[in-house]
Amino acid sequence: MRQNYCVFLYKSRKFYNAFGDDGRILHKLLGYKFIKHKQSVGFPESAFSKVKVKLEEEKISYKVYEKDELVEEYKGIQKNYAGFLKAALESGEIEQRIDYLKSIVDRCSVEELELILEIIENGCYKQR
Repeated sequence: MRQNYCVFLYKSRKFYNAFGDDGRILHKLLGYKFIKHKQSVGFPESAFSKVKVKLEEEKISYKVYEKDELVEEYKGIQKNYAGFLKAALESGEIEQRIDYLKSIVDRCSVEELELILEIIENGCYKQR
């Protein structure tokens, strides 16, 4: 994990991208889709002010680059980055588990699905 607790945003044409942990934070904060195979989040330049406002509200530092040139930055609170990253990673783990369960359900027969539903509906599954 890097020592810089700052979201890096990179402008490419009409879009901004955030990679790795920075992308996970934007996914958690704003709901942007985290592309697993690219390890990134992207959003159109029309949403840039919304992203900035949200990062500033949460006091998360950010730096904006265009063509390798720093064009804007905001200094937030270091622990806020770490806190949102932790929450994003926990949320991501749950999303991965749900995706895995969906893939299992997709492979089940109707009979197997009926059995699973019966177990859940009869209270064998206890809610926490």
